[in-house]
Amino acid sequence: MTIEIGGIKLNRVHRIVTLETADLILHRIPGKAGNMIQDLGRDSVRLQINGIFYGAANASKDLEALRKIYKQREAVDLVAEIVGQAYFSQVIIEQFEIFQVAGEPEQFSYQLAIAESPIKTTATATTNLDGGIQVEASNLIDVAIIPDVLALGYLPEITNPIEPLKGALEPVKAATENLVTATAGLKAIFGF
Repeated sequence: MTIEIGGIKLNRVHRIVTLETADLILHRIPGKAGNMIQDLGRDSVRLQINGIFYGAANASKDLEALRKIYKQREAVDLVAEIVGQAYFSQVIIEQFEIFQVAGEPEQFSYQLAIAESPIKTTATATTNLDGGIQVEASNLIDVAIIPDVLALGYLPEITNPIEPLKGALEPVKAATENLVTATAGLKAIFGF
């Protein structure tokens, strides 16, 4: 098993843990059993690597080089050959832990938590957007401009919204005019 991060060989690795998770959103739909699941891809693959640097000359030099990569917070190459399978990716060191045991002055144990760094996309990727999304974005921009227009003192003509509704209730009023006289007999029977 050979692992190399940013050009630094990790020769004495004794434990590797891999965490892979799907990025799923669960949507509850009223009246339906279960949820709708929206797949948003996956999170970055995370690895936890435990190992040892040994020897007075190389241990401190390799640890310092790893610490430098950790502090830069930039993606570096990960090359790994595990069980005959080659793996290459760009990773960022998320966590860097070092400990030394009394009685072992030339041995440093470490634990690295690394995460796969996604490939950076270019701005041209937005040209493939669905036309509906572009229309919605355009409408959103129009709505966002309204407060600016109002602040500048330009108001569109606003009319009374009740005026067109005044005649709408006239047929209802005409139909219910005789209701009092029509129900007089029922009131007498039931004692209302």
